[in-house]
Amino acid sequence: MQRIVAVTGASGFVGREVVRALVARGYGVIALGRDPSEAGFPAGVEVRRFDPGAAEAMPQAFEGADAVVHLAGETVDGRWTANKKRRIASSRVDGTRNLVRSLAACARKPAVLVSASAVGYYGSRGDEPLFESSSPGDDFLAGVCAEWERAAEEATTLGIRTAYLRTGVVLGNGGALAKMKAPFLVGAGGPLGSGAQMFPWIHAHDLAALYCFVLERDDVRGPVNAVAPDYATNARFAQALGAALGRPALIPAPAFALRALLGEFADTILTSQLVIPAVAQDHGFEWAHGQLEQALVDILKPGGKAHVRTFRATQFVPGSIDRIFSFFSDARNLEKITPPLLGFKIRSAPPVVERGSLIEYALKVRGIPMAWKTLIAEFVPGKRFVDVQLHGPYAYWHHTHEFRQVDGGVEISDAVDYVLPFAPFDALVAGLVERDVAQIFAYRKRFIENEFGPAPHAAKAGPPPLRAVR
Repeated sequence: MQRIVAVTGASGFVGREVVRALVARGYGVIALGRDPSEAGFPAGVEVRRFDPGAAEAMPQAFEGADAVVHLAGETVDGRWTANKKRRIASSRVDGTRNLVRSLAACARKPAVLVSASAVGYYGSRGDEPLFESSSPGDDFLAGVCAEWERAAEEATTLGIRTAYLRTGVVLGNGGALAKMKAPFLVGAGGPLGSGAQMFPWIHAHDLAALYCFVLERDDVRGPVNAVAPDYATNARFAQALGAALGRPALIPAPAFALRALLGEFADTILTSQLVIPAVAQDHGFEWAHGQLEQALVDILKPGGKAHVRTFRATQFVPGSIDRIFSFFSDARNLEKITPPLLGFKIRSAPPVVERGSLIEYALKVRGIPMAWKTLIAEFVPGKRFVDVQLHGPYAYWHHTHEFRQVDGGVEISDAVDYVLPFAPFDALVAGLVERDVAQIFAYRKRFIENEFGPAPHAAKAGPPPLRAVR
């Protein structure tokens, strides 16, 4: 039997993406809105009226629905007058309470409610890794999001499984990106404020897919961070957007100017949130657009390819996987396996590395002193871990370390994806950087052979151990 999903806010930017994704997966869809229009919806979508601000419950809007996706809410864009802030809060908190009241009045209640929320729940937290279990912030939006989620959670008292997606900036054809790209198109684009603030984002198609995923997973409840597993600063986003449009990204918008223009809302777009999508990762969700530069190209130049450079290395190491993994996942050993010419020094590192750990170090790149801050984005003991640059010499650095037990030892595979700063001028130094990266891994290979012993001749057969791909 076909499952029926009712979607509030179905005519909005995200709503239409969710409706299309549900229809593509074979669901029946009821599109709900205050003044519903069938324009733009796929064939077969039923349109009904639902007003979250209505004084009376509207159970008829949800008749026959097996599940509900709740997206309705006033946009936060624009100067925050007192009236605007009331609408932002009321449309989310009171609107969700009215939704739950309508579900309570249904003769046959839906089994699941998946509600929108936002990463605004966390407030501005710098480079602090933010998991679903992290505490809320203390600003206006954080308070709204906390109340919004509590209102949705009331559905659990009706026996309805409830989850809420704390969503980052949604990138797609429309929505926020349509406004953000405007200054770039006239050559006036650049980072907002310092550009150092973390910028949680997600592709619209992945967000719609995540709503479907949560609907279908009975073991997902409560908060879900709806962001891509690619941790970008605002400066990197600006460079990536400029590169996708073929425009420079050199003119920053100073924080004081943004505050003068937008008032309190400016603090929201200058906020820094390092949001980790732990629940989605742990339940096996797969992002189709999980890399920022390529995601923007997919939206703005479909079929194009972002300038993400790639390096691959494979090495056999004799010994047990526990010993080998323990060595490589100990941050203190980074100094040992890095060429002395780089002057690599650990500034801070946790005693035990896990997902969310931050490591800071200093090094020299062709004699120029630099600081590097790394996040351990994934950590699966004995199998793999991923480190990503938060701040440092690259625009983007994503290094996956994988370990596989084989006869006589362990096969270590390294996959590095990186983007150089100052696109499109990065091509001028790309060759030098590729040689530097290859030399770093060649040094590491020699050190490991001295530390653990050389690989037997038979184990050396296979693909070339080092290769760089543009």
